[in-house]
Amino acid sequence: MKLIKQLKLLTIQVIVSLIFLNTQISLAQNSNKWSEGPYVGISLVFNKIKQGDASYINEGDTTVINYNSDRERSKGIKIGYNKMINDSFFVGPEFFYSGEKNLDFNDSAQAGIVDNVKFKNNYNVGLKAGYAASSDIAYVVGYGKSYQKVETSFVDSAANFDIKTDDLQGIYRNFGILFNLGSGYNLEFLYQINSIDSQIHKNTSNTPSRTAHDIRIKDVESTSVTISKFF
Repeated sequence: MKLIKQLKLLTIQVIVSLIFLNTQISLAQNSNKWSEGPYVGISLVFNKIKQGDASYINEGDTTVINYNSDRERSKGIKIGYNKMINDSFFVGPEFFYSGEKNLDFNDSAQAGIVDNVKFKNNYNVGLKAGYAASSDIAYVVGYGKSYQKVETSFVDSAANFDIKTDDLQGIYRNFGILFNLGSGYNLEFLYQINSIDSQIHKNTSNTPSRTAHDIRIKDVESTSVTISKFF
């Protein structure tokens, strides 16, 4: 009788141990799986315009004057949704916003005048897709529309002149690598090209000393680091 009770107790202990072990394994496996659902991330963005990707041309002239290159950092927030198509592929919408980034161009052709191009508000709305090479690494691509409020002015003798704000649109495409940190956290490294390819007309109403001209912004490149959390 005593032996039977000991066997029953041992059986219960084994069953409880197996349930606990199975739960721990399941949790560990789920923490390493790619998450599905909504996510929010914060980004540090390194922006760059290469020489020739921003330029201007004076009214009535045919000579295009290229600005020098410039770099600037900004911060952003990313919101999206992941839908797992199968164990390897995922897709979903993504929204990104970043604050002001100020790019200054030294216009040597205008006796040292500095042209300012401020990207005051920047939005990306598009689709993101990815391929999970393993439970730890995935490769991602993105494509969509960009919207930016751009303020242009120039500085002469420490004063700003001819301040103008325009709403520009473009097309962005990006690609990068995503690391699964577990428990719904991801770390992303991304390279992006935002093709704006728009012109901003600057007249002489506020700056009679300077010829009317058109500023053209072609491509803005960026690399970013984002950490995101799924909910």
